[in-house]
Amino acid sequence: MRHKFLITEISSMLILLIFLNCTNSTENKSFAAITQVKSQEPLPSCEWCGAMDAPEELSWSTTIADENEPGERLVLSGKVFNKDGTPAAGVLIYAYHTNLQGIYEKKGDETGNGKRYGHLRGWVKTDAQGRYQFNTIKPAAYPSRSEPAHVHFTLSSENMPEYWIESTLFNDDPLISAKMRANDGKGRFAHIITLTKKDGVWVGERDIKLKK
Repeated sequence: MRHKFLITEISSMLILLIFLNCTNSTENKSFAAITQVKSQEPLPSCEWCGAMDAPEELSWSTTIADENEPGERLVLSGKVFNKDGTPAAGVLIYAYHTNLQGIYEKKGDETGNGKRYGHLRGWVKTDAQGRYQFNTIKPAAYPSRSEPAHVHFTLSSENMPEYWIESTLFNDDPLISAKMRANDGKGRFAHIITLTKKDGVWVGERDIKLKK
């Protein structure tokens, strides 16, 4: 009888352990599935769009890279004009670029297209004079050296769908080809700009005329 009792007790314990193991396994799988779903939120279909990520309150000037970001400081500014030459107020400009190593560095908490292009991005809305300004660092070329260093821009407004414009390039970049220079806009609306250094900060201006 003693042996039968022990066998019955051991059998019961084994059944209980199997049940608990199956339950924990199911719970772990369910938790993992939920976590995976949350981490796989779809990216925007437009690879360069960023207006939808903009904060509600915007100024004509913003900081993309603060003083803790490695790299040479850069102030990139200018004015946006309507096709008739008048200042374009209320235009949302989205800008993004690489870091000092030429990569789109991510911190892990990015949303929207920040999941593609990292944390070095920002938004401004032009003022009544059409002015804008980004305080950031001078980006580096991709590690592959396939393109010159650049800052990406998109433009949009309440009455104008977001569209991409030629990236801002820097005139002294040896990776700028003759073809790129030939295709550059002329005069004040050129997208290849010359930087000057003032008090240790690179300063550049780019004026933009709306196409739409």
